[in-house]
Amino acid sequence: MPYLKLIELGTHSATEVHGDVARVGRSPECTVVLAGAHVDVVSALHAELRHGSTGWELKDLGSRNGTFLNGQRLAGEARLKAGDVIGLGETGPRFSVAAVADVLEATRAYGVTLLAAATGRHYEARGVRIRLGRGRECEVRPVDSSDTIVSRVHAELTVGSTGGLVVRDAGSTNGTFVNDEPVTDDVPIRLGDRIMLGKGGPVLIVEGLGTAPQLPAARRRSYVGPKTLRALISDAIAQAKRRLLAWVALAVLVLGAGLYGAYRLVSGEVRETERERRTGRDSTRLETERLRQELGAARAAAAPAALVESLRARLRMAEASTADLRAALARAQTALSSQLEAGEQRRLAAQAEVQRLRDELAAAERRAPSPATIDSLRRAVTAAEQQTQNLEGKLRAIRASDFATIAQQSQGAVGLVTVSFGHDYYSGTGFVITADGYLLTNWHVVADSQHARPDTIWVTMADQAAARLADVIVTSQERDIAVLRVRGYQGPYLTDLDWTGTRARQGEPAALIGYPAGSGFAHLRSAVVRTSMTAGIISRATEDVIQFDGMTIGGSSGSPLFNANGAVIAIHRAGLPQAPGFALSVPIKHVVPLLPTELKQRLGLR
Repeated sequence: MPYLKLIELGTHSATEVHGDVARVGRSPECTVVLAGAHVDVVSALHAELRHGSTGWELKDLGSRNGTFLNGQRLAGEARLKAGDVIGLGETGPRFSVAAVADVLEATRAYGVTLLAAATGRHYEARGVRIRLGRGRECEVRPVDSSDTIVSRVHAELTVGSTGGLVVRDAGSTNGTFVNDEPVTDDVPIRLGDRIMLGKGGPVLIVEGLGTAPQLPAARRRSYVGPKTLRALISDAIAQAKRRLLAWVALAVLVLGAGLYGAYRLVSGEVRETERERRTGRDSTRLETERLRQELGAARAAAAPAALVESLRARLRMAEASTADLRAALARAQTALSSQLEAGEQRRLAAQAEVQRLRDELAAAERRAPSPATIDSLRRAVTAAEQQTQNLEGKLRAIRASDFATIAQQSQGAVGLVTVSFGHDYYSGTGFVITADGYLLTNWHVVADSQHARPDTIWVTMADQAAARLADVIVTSQERDIAVLRVRGYQGPYLTDLDWTGTRARQGEPAALIGYPAGSGFAHLRSAVVRTSMTAGIISRATEDVIQFDGMTIGGSSGSPLFNANGAVIAIHRAGLPQAPGFALSVPIKHVVPLLPTELKQRLGLR
């Protein structure tokens, strides 16, 4: 199948074309549909990419602003080669031709990392077929050969019909299950899926997943012509003169003449066949052009129906988005209600402790003990009363803030960050601040004292199952800040950030949104990750640190800290095990000096 790869120079996004024909334009019927900035100069059907006998060719489809190849406006068809630049209009989108091929013969090998839930052991395997079982021929053997639940070759991971990795049962005795569902056919595999080999058998969690596509180099075709044949005959004659008698040399010459005559005869037949093929191809082109014109007329007549179908699709997408937002709001309200209930229980326990200490103080005063004992009890009563007042103040602040709405509007931009250092995997939290995927997190999430950079970074956004690769842009170990960029990102991002460091005030309510306890708690028996929210107050705000005093905290490094108005004021960096609810964060203003100049200009920062 012909293959063509284009790189959009503005966004650096890649588009692959598989097939003979691809149209470019704003119409949903195009193979490459354009949207976004500068698209107003692009026609509905702007240009056409077509693979013919001479390779890939570019043609303008009568667009309003023209099609350009390497800066020159097209007047007809032009052949494409790697490195060419295609422009749609003088100021419209531009594409670089990254790769062209007449035939794409790609082999795809998968690499997968599996975690045994019972033992914590990691298994890594690569290939187009990965077998799971107890036999020695299997690439992944989670049990001993004596195990009776797992078959010799129990299941296998292989490439499905769509090119993705799938799991299939290999005729096992006790069956294969994915997320507790039996495998009866090929089942696609995603990060976080749980593969169980037999009921009650070992459970393998998919922790890493990747592909390694390769495009083999095209082989040069050999060509045999008259010069080559004459050279062979000459070599044969020379060897015959040296090694054979005169009559053998004469026989070789006769044989060579016969071969040459046969070659001339076959060449004439090939030329005749080529003329007939060209005549048939010309007829086919005329018929194809006629059918194309009829198809264009039919599409024009069916335009109203296509518009109605497009509007219906948009309505379905809007309804699905509304349902997702309602579910997110319900989850946030449930989490906050749970935290308020826990806080209320702590407040009642503190009040009971105050009353107990008061009773002990009254009893001690009646017994006339030493002044030191009386002073100690009074100090304990005062401390307990102060703790009760603090709890009551936190509960009042949380109840007065609409954190559920903040979670609903912001959690879609918060992602689970998973990094690998060799065979070790760690996770944290990050949040996206631009439409093209710039993400903020902590330095210690993506590096440590032994590793300056991780081997691989994946980011899975809230309420999503698919993970995207990310790259480190810049880090600051001193501030514990890292700036990443998610590849090919298209999704929500946070726009209200306290770049000046003036919107965090002591005593005001605040909330964290992140993934405490990492990927295991975020998945909750599902491939889709879910965020957690922790509410509390700002107990201290200085130039270099913001102290957050919440109901609970689990160590979601890299989580955004929001004030009551929904603005991000800091990046959470650490908590203290001996002081639950005590968390330290880096003010967001310390990110500004680290950002690339181009990004600061887009954000309006200096």
